[in-house]
Amino acid sequence: MSELFLSSEEYDERAHQLYSKGDYHGALEVLKEGLSRYPQAVDLCVGLGYARLAREEYAWARHAFERAVLLDEAHEDALVGLGETLLRFGEHRQALRLFDRVVSMGLDDDVELMLTIGRALYGAALYTDCYDIFSKAAASRPDSADAAAALGYTLHRLGDEVRAGRQVRRALRLNPD
Repeated sequence: MSELFLSSEEYDERAHQLYSKGDYHGALEVLKEGLSRYPQAVDLCVGLGYARLAREEYAWARHAFERAVLLDEAHEDALVGLGETLLRFGEHRQALRLFDRVVSMGLDDDVELMLTIGRALYGAALYTDCYDIFSKAAASRPDSADAAAALGYTLHRLGDEVRAGRQVRRALRLNPD
């Protein structure tokens, strides 16, 4: 198949493969090329934002996520990515509003999305906020070792060692490897 006829989804998939291998520069180049052909492709903008975040290019990441939100104001990955980026700039209130918006869209049962939000909040040392998110993730997916572990680590940060230990042991029972 000629590269001249790649769809935006194919660009996104190629970039995702490179990103997963840790080739952020390669992913960035593929996404830029894709956006030059499909400037309205929200998923390419989101991918560009995450590639920029991985490279710690926060201003450019913010621009990419803002562009994605302008194209689709209800795109959950764009909202979460923009929230993550805003946390890097210390704009906690704005980030929390975006995360609350995602949760209010009924996406609090999407454990991966909730873990992404919680990890961003944890990284910004907003432990009370990430406790709320990780609690929802653990409640919606009681079989998720990742959610249990994240909740345990957060409880530890909040000084609740007894409950933290329970959650970490639960995570180990769920996934002993």
